[in-house]
Amino acid sequence: MVPRIGRLRSAAGIAFTYLLVGVAWIVVTDYVVLELVGDPQATARLQTAKGWIFVVGSTGLVYALVRSNQRRHDRTTDRLEHALQQTSVLHRLLRHNLRNNCNVIRGNAELLEANDEIPAEADPYLAEIKFQTDRLVELGSKTRYLRDAVLDGEEGIRRLNLSAAIDAVVESARDRHPNATIEVDRPESCRVRTTPKIERALRELLDNAVEHSERAEPAVRIAVRRTDEGVDITVTDDGPGLPPVERTVLENGIESPMIHSEGLGLWIVRTIVVQTGGSVELVDESPGTTVVLSLPD
Repeated sequence: MVPRIGRLRSAAGIAFTYLLVGVAWIVVTDYVVLELVGDPQATARLQTAKGWIFVVGSTGLVYALVRSNQRRHDRTTDRLEHALQQTSVLHRLLRHNLRNNCNVIRGNAELLEANDEIPAEADPYLAEIKFQTDRLVELGSKTRYLRDAVLDGEEGIRRLNLSAAIDAVVESARDRHPNATIEVDRPESCRVRTTPKIERALRELLDNAVEHSERAEPAVRIAVRRTDEGVDITVTDDGPGLPPVERTVLENGIESPMIHSEGLGLWIVRTIVVQTGGSVELVDESPGTTVVLSLPD
């Protein structure tokens, strides 16, 4: 929020300063010329001269103001680039150490499972240890992907066959979740201006729908339809619905230190869709959740 306010203040400041100087120059110089010069020819020459003086002077003023703003912008850019470099280093170290430590924890849990001296009552706890370490490794992977998605920005946006992309995502999801029923309703071919990363967004939505379902055989439906503005992709599940915090992240991308989502999947979805110029909307269903990804054409 602070950088945005700074930009608005700088633009308004330059315009307002130019306005004040221009008005003051016209009023003061016109008064001086009218009061001190009675000759019409001399008045005309002075009016021309003061016009040129104003042009030259205002050019210098605008240059000085813009140059000052540019220097401030350059300093801010340098600080951001330095912070990004530091963040990248810390991210790599954290992800590397997290993965290695999780592998050690999981390996020890597997050794305990294979030890006949460990009572069977410990098996659920060891399984939970392995499950949580796997989640941490996955979280590190998603953190890297989200970081790369943010840095890539709008690179890679082009016209793609959305129908083919959905088929690939659904086929992969069915392999990962054989107990789930995934229905598809899409046109034979649907080309839209988007990024190949849209497949990752759809994958996150499908995985989220299946993994958080309370049913033994979850059902998910993905549909595509043309609109006046572009294409809507609708993903509907029969699960318990998104918690309020997750809804906020998906629709608005807002978190606070006290209120935050449990994972990064929905952040990835929103980041990818917004970068293509699209939007994310949640539709209340009972039961279940419907997420609508709107992509511009």
